[in-house]
Amino acid sequence: MTIAPQIDKREQLLRDGYCLFEGILDNILLQQTRQISDALLDVLPTEHFDKQKSTGSMVSVFDDPTFASLVACPAAIHALHSIGFEDPKWWSGFVISKPPHSPPLFWHQDWWGWNHPISYNTPIPQQVFLMYYLVDTERYNGCLRLIPGSHMKRHRLHDALPDAHTDDLRKMENPNSPIYQDIHEAVDVPVKAGDLVVGDSRLLHSAHGNKSDQRRTVITLWYMPEFDLLPDPLRARICDDKRHDEWTAEVRNPIIDLIPNYCGDAKAVEWNRTPGPEFK
Repeated sequence: MTIAPQIDKREQLLRDGYCLFEGILDNILLQQTRQISDALLDVLPTEHFDKQKSTGSMVSVFDDPTFASLVACPAAIHALHSIGFEDPKWWSGFVISKPPHSPPLFWHQDWWGWNHPISYNTPIPQQVFLMYYLVDTERYNGCLRLIPGSHMKRHRLHDALPDAHTDDLRKMENPNSPIYQDIHEAVDVPVKAGDLVVGDSRLLHSAHGNKSDQRRTVITLWYMPEFDLLPDPLRARICDDKRHDEWTAEVRNPIIDLIPNYCGDAKAVEWNRTPGPEFK
């Protein structure tokens, strides 16, 4: 299949740190993903949501092998191909659902490889998120908000942010902290159910609170768009994660080409979620 290049979207991703593809999920896959997600969310104990007050939920997609269909979604893989990433590899993912009348998500960036110089000197992302919102999402019910260009340029929030996804952030122990507030430079990214947002893991992002009466669920999947071009220490760190082995060979078979593999002997880079002083 010939993939038409999406030059504008690639330029936006490299410049702003994100881009949007509309209507990626067909109705069958969208409904299937809703059913799987709702089933996982419906059995979560109250304590989970208490601990994830700001996030909403944090459920690994490895908890249900049916998510493999979403991981291998042909339209999404073709979208990555169209912006120049011809051999992406999938790493992990989460069901992140904000309950009705829940607060904003904290500002954060998700890159963990700041100890390696490649994190600082290229607009090409080392890791991207693929976000699928399962309902139409706007500011009122918790759409994504982000700071364009913050994947390449230091923002004042970088100096205010602790490590992302710590217990105190998730529990929202200090709701008046700037990490939950509106930022002047931020833009909202409203979407229709089944749209796909692709973003650089270094990008500062958050989500508005959900003021509606319905849960707002997003599936976030993490891919390495150019895994084979990453430095060995990063590839070694990625392949230390063996969660793909939790799924049977039958489940893994349709996504086998998307699973990263590293056979070298490089020492894995140390996990570090905080950009250093080189990030200006």
